[in-house]
Amino acid sequence: MSVFGIALFSTKTYFLLNYWDCLDSKRSLIIRSLYFTMEHHYTQLDDGASADVKPASNFGAAVLTVLLALLLQIFWRCCRSICRNHVKKYKFSSSSAAANMDGSTIAAVEKILKYTFKDKRLLKEALTHSSCREDMSYERLEFIGDAALGLAVATYFFCWEPRLNPDQLTLLRTKSVSNERLALVAARHELDRFVRSKDTAPLNRNVREYVKAVKQGDDHKNLTVRSPDILADIVEALAGAVYLDLNFDLTKLWTIFKDVLMIDEITVPNDFESSEIIGAQTELYGLCGKRNWGKPVYSLVKAERCQYEMKYVYSVEVETDDGVCRHKGDEKSTPKDARNSAAYLLLRSLQQFSII
Repeated sequence: MSVFGIALFSTKTYFLLNYWDCLDSKRSLIIRSLYFTMEHHYTQLDDGASADVKPASNFGAAVLTVLLALLLQIFWRCCRSICRNHVKKYKFSSSSAAANMDGSTIAAVEKILKYTFKDKRLLKEALTHSSCREDMSYERLEFIGDAALGLAVATYFFCWEPRLNPDQLTLLRTKSVSNERLALVAARHELDRFVRSKDTAPLNRNVREYVKAVKQGDDHKNLTVRSPDILADIVEALAGAVYLDLNFDLTKLWTIFKDVLMIDEITVPNDFESSEIIGAQTELYGLCGKRNWGKPVYSLVKAERCQYEMKYVYSVEVETDDGVCRHKGDEKSTPKDARNSAAYLLLRSLQQFSII
């Protein structure tokens, strides 16, 4: 190669390296050192070094080294750009939800909870359904909220009544935070108005039907419309959001959600062993739906008049994954109470045999 050619190549290389230097001065120091190494080879060749195989080999190695350095620089910058975009997308995923939720919605939910969020993004995430694919949904908050509410309720009943045995505590916890109970809570507070969702027309229709039934005065014992899971999910997600916003303070969480869950409505009979929790039929129906079991089937066992009143006995059976389970209830003065008795005793049996 002539001296003119070497000089031309050297000049182009110099401008190219200076361009990369402007992009990233720290990493360009490496490339500049390689440039001066190549210049050293050019100087040797121009000063009359013997044109044998060795100078040519050195020159080729220098060129290859610079090209590899440039490729590494490009590769590094691409990786850095990808990583930055990924982190930015993750970090601000909740912020995009903020843009689609006005301040009045936030204020309304905070008024229901009687709690003001320090991090509003948690509240917005708790109200975002998974159908909004561009935003972070409430599923993770629902997970932690479910666990936190379960523990808070269990702790409350454990401390409130020392005479309750584990089976009784389990039934009270189930009654307090079951999907049916949480859906009823969401409907009474009209939390469905604040949920962000897309392309969920059938789901929204079911929610409207359920909320309408609740507003008409039906409670969870008499509702004929099945409670949509999304309503219970929202309550759990809100609990998770508050729990995180409180820096995982379970005591403060319960102070807030004891009123939200209307826990005072959960009554404990004086003679717990011989009495049934009100609404056992609904609890059993909800359990079957959650486990994908067959619906409970009630059968009249006895209906007879004793002096001036009727006495009824019902049995109930459920087809579980482990087979058909059935139980007969106690004698009651109304068919409704008789069916509730059968459902309650079957629930206790399922617990005793560790089926639930």
